[in-house]
Amino acid sequence: MKFFLDTASISQISFWKKYGLVNGVTTNPTLLSKEGNDAIKVIKEICKIVQGDVSAQVTEKDSKNMIEQAKFLKSIHKNIVIKLPCTLSGIEAAQILGKKNYKINITLGFDPSQLSVFKNINITYFSFIIGRVEDFGDNNVEKIPAVKEMIKKLNNKIQFLAASIRNERQLIAAAINGADVITVPPKTWEKVYNNKYTLDGEKSFMDSWNELPIEKRKKYEIKK
Repeated sequence: MKFFLDTASISQISFWKKYGLVNGVTTNPTLLSKEGNDAIKVIKEICKIVQGDVSAQVTEKDSKNMIEQAKFLKSIHKNIVIKLPCTLSGIEAAQILGKKNYKINITLGFDPSQLSVFKNINITYFSFIIGRVEDFGDNNVEKIPAVKEMIKKLNNKIQFLAASIRNERQLIAAAINGADVITVPPKTWEKVYNNKYTLDGEKSFMDSWNELPIEKRKKYEIKK
């Protein structure tokens, strides 16, 4: 299983890379727009610091234009994966680009049934959106096992990419139910490693420690 970082922030990628949590990066038009910089410049910079796949999403809606844009995006760097929406136009583009051996990440997958069409289409990743559906009062966590099973039945070359991970519960569900890749936003990793019980426990230990007179603990501590 691999962890990708779901961001276009160079500083966040550099930070989380230190912890081995950036096996690749997924971007989208929203994430790129948040950086307020030339999108191509941002993508190129990401590719310089990330050794794994970097997903760049098309912004065109017509399949022919998607294909033309994909050709350009692919030329940016050898690690670029073309991100196409799970729409009929996106599927048409995937049919053509898949035959040309482009690496493709189908995004905006919200239901396991959407995998049906990819039985004979050459794609690398199917991005199943988990957290976003909760904004509408739905729950996609319970569908995660079905996504894995559909891939096994239809086309086991497809990698199951769990996306829109907003909390620890969603991350765990994706990991234990067979996701090949989990793409995690920096904010979610911050939640995971700012666990309130961990921080409270650390404080409790130190409060107790500091009650011991300094002369009785100074040999234990690093000399300053």
